[in-house]
Amino acid sequence: MEKAKIQLRRYLKENTALNQDDIEKLAALFKFRKVKRNEILEKEGQICTHFYFVSNGCLRLYEIDKKGNEITGKFALENSIISAITSFITQKKSLDYLIAHEPSEIFVISRKDFYNAFESFPELAKFYYSFIEFAFIHSQMRVYIFLGMEGIDRLKWVMEHEPDLLNRISSKSVASYLGMTNSTLSKLRAKLLETV
Repeated sequence: MEKAKIQLRRYLKENTALNQDDIEKLAALFKFRKVKRNEILEKEGQICTHFYFVSNGCLRLYEIDKKGNEITGKFALENSIISAITSFITQKKSLDYLIAHEPSEIFVISRKDFYNAFESFPELAKFYYSFIEFAFIHSQMRVYIFLGMEGIDRLKWVMEHEPDLLNRISSKSVASYLGMTNSTLSKLRAKLLETV
């Protein structure tokens, strides 16, 4: 757990302008958890009241469409943060599931503690707004790029912008992130290998 705490402190140091004393105080608000593969952290139909930092492993945010297909919106690997952000902000029932895609070590902060910390640590608010801006931009890029791209180009985009996903994540989950079937993804990967 100590190694995980060091990662959280380092992440806060690298991504905020907080001094070391404030980093220690803020880090103390996060609770450490070990989660098993496929453990559900947030569930469709419930209100999200937590924010997560991944120190080891991978979390996956997805929803299930009317046909029962999983549509992956985001993966969070080591040294990244995630939440069912729409529900977290609006405090309305979530459409998403947030699960541990791999056995993971995470830190969790409650929504109440997170927002209360803005008063004590104004730099945290700046960090949060930057996170929201990045999440919006990334989401818009994925929507616009993916809507106008052929499957092979979507795969190339992920290879260029998020290569760790292809090495770490199951092809079924990557396919749901790319908006295609697993068999289509396998064919496209094979086609790309032929051209190399």
